Amino acid sequence: MSLLVVDASVWVGAADASDPSSADSRAFLGTIAARQWPTALPSIARIEVACALARRLRDAHAAQRLADQLLASPLVRERALDADAVRKAITTGTQAYLRAADAIYAALAEQLGATLVAWDDELVQRAGALTPRAWLARHL
Repeated sequence: MSLLVVDASVWVGAADASDPSSADSRAFLGTIAARQWPTALPSIARIEVACALARRLRDAHAAQRLADQLLASPLVRERALDADAVRKAITTGTQAYLRAADAIYAALAEQLGATLVAWDDELVQRAGALTPRAWLARHL
């Protein structure tokens, strides 16, 4: 059972029922929770999820509560963004031409030898991420 790094796009999709990826995101997160699959997230994930949900829901308090609930599992470990992590993200991101936040997720997955799961096409195409749908197809 390899460690997972799950991009904010999956958490946001699961929390927003109007998102086209919602059902697949929920199925994926439900499966990894049921199987107690260990997951690592960069510390920016909580910020990214809360802010994305606030923009969609237009409710800051609800967005913060949802982000906290989504990331509350004892199987989810947040990793601090220290100077070494920043250097690794810069290297990974510039080599794969990623956006800054995506570079942080990709670098963390690479550093931990983890599987990166995301809906973001750039992470799939340039960083070897699997979509939740592809991950489920391999593991169910």
